[in-house]
Amino acid sequence: MNIYLAGASHQATTKWIQDKGYDKLLSYANDKSLIEKWITNVKQNGDTGSKLFIDSGAFTMWTKGAEVNVDKYIQWLNERVNYIYLFGQVDSIPGDIKTGATREQVEEAAQKTWENYLYMRERVINKDGLLYTYHVGEPEKFLKQALEWTDENGEYIKYIALGGMVGKNKPVKENFLRNCFNIIKHSSNPNVKTHAFGMTSLDLLNKYPITSADSTGWLMTAMTGSIFTMYGTVCVSEQTTQNTDNFVNLPSRKQETILEQLQRIGYPYETVRHDRYAREEVNATYLSEWAKNYTYEEPKARTTTLFNIK
Repeated sequence: MNIYLAGASHQATTKWIQDKGYDKLLSYANDKSLIEKWITNVKQNGDTGSKLFIDSGAFTMWTKGAEVNVDKYIQWLNERVNYIYLFGQVDSIPGDIKTGATREQVEEAAQKTWENYLYMRERVINKDGLLYTYHVGEPEKFLKQALEWTDENGEYIKYIALGGMVGKNKPVKENFLRNCFNIIKHSSNPNVKTHAFGMTSLDLLNKYPITSADSTGWLMTAMTGSIFTMYGTVCVSEQTTQNTDNFVNLPSRKQETILEQLQRIGYPYETVRHDRYAREEVNATYLSEWAKNYTYEEPKARTTTLFNIK
């Protein structure tokens, strides 16, 4: 699995991610400066193995009452084709940020999203790098349509994205993923790769054969004074030592394991207590190493025998 570290982190942190060979997601709408620095670093210092994923930023633009110009986005992508591994399509967001969307608006937006995908696919150089996005709440027929679609050579879409999960609670995310992978399994394209936008819940990633995912959780967790550990999120900030989940209040066995984690990757405990950017790097390392070592295993089907029939 690939975890794309999303969010406009500090320039030095972004370069550190690239130098470490970790994967990064940046937004066409918001992060052009960081993207150009990323590309310059590749030109000057060579490829470190980091994969760059570009999100169109359509949702962000929608919240501002604006849209991404599809043709300009296509031209921009094609000019940088050698440096971008994956990129999201310009999807259509239904309704209004304040009043929401009607069922009709959701369907209209889903149709427009599909049309935008086909429009972009005809014009981008790296066709397999373009991800069609199916969103929470859209009619299932759009996912089924994408899975059955073939190009002029009879080839199915190789990679799609599942979106709209940001801000949704865990049961909604899980129900969405369960339905999507059930549809994928019974389609003509069961081996399609999938990207989960804005979702790095490790227990959910463990349950489904997701190829890649991204989220800003590594940044937000660091900002709130916490780090990722094998015990979940643990607060290390010196300003919250009164909290029961703070490192200083954990059992000694857990403290020792966390200190070993920090020592292994070269971050003293005293540093992460005070330094948000150090916490960002700890979290980026934890997620990236987890993804590198992760292998999805299909759940074994339950069997019924004469000995367990009641």
